[in-house]
Amino acid sequence: MTAKKPKTKKRCWRGKPSPDGLSRKHEETVRKCIVTNETLPMNRMIRFCVSPDGLIVPDLAHKLPGRGIWVTADKEMIETACQKRLFIKYARRKIKWPEDMNELLANLFVKRLQELLGVAKKAGQVVSGFEKAEEALRKGPVACLLEATDAASDGREKLSRLCAAGNIPVLRILTADQTAQALGSGMGVHIVLKSGGVSDLIVAEAQRFAAYCKIEPFKV
Repeated sequence: MTAKKPKTKKRCWRGKPSPDGLSRKHEETVRKCIVTNETLPMNRMIRFCVSPDGLIVPDLAHKLPGRGIWVTADKEMIETACQKRLFIKYARRKIKWPEDMNELLANLFVKRLQELLGVAKKAGQVVSGFEKAEEALRKGPVACLLEATDAASDGREKLSRLCAAGNIPVLRILTADQTAQALGSGMGVHIVLKSGGVSDLIVAEAQRFAAYCKIEPFKV
């Protein structure tokens, strides 16, 4: 009778992010990008996994089962991974992926932000409407002002001045319709997110989405 092999702990990449000179005071969970081979924090990357039928699936929430395949949150990196067939190399099996991967990812990012906004609303962390948003910005503390990308310039400028005075970031990543749909109301133009809780996750996800799209999400 052969002796059983001792169980080995699941390998978890931990170390200093590289090569961007991030803070060295705290270690954080990191992963290696299959395109650049850079080791980066998970919140700057996109996880993919392989479905039972052999399809590469984006996993923005890092919850799907299976071995993760990680790519830097960048459109060009995703395109390179597909064109050079790197997903096949790292999956070590015959797999396929959607032809419209970038469009799929953009839609998934919007959906995830909408879901998080819904959670924030239930937690009482959302203040919507121009007057209420203005009052919340004056009183504080708030995580950020979430403004629709298609908001009118007059109201936007007034609230932006308040944010600049209080050093409050202004986040512009979703349209008014997308925000209103998430909140289940017709007011999706000016939204204030109170500090803490899921609001911090919304800001982090918006930054990852912006990095993927190569746009600047914050304006003050």
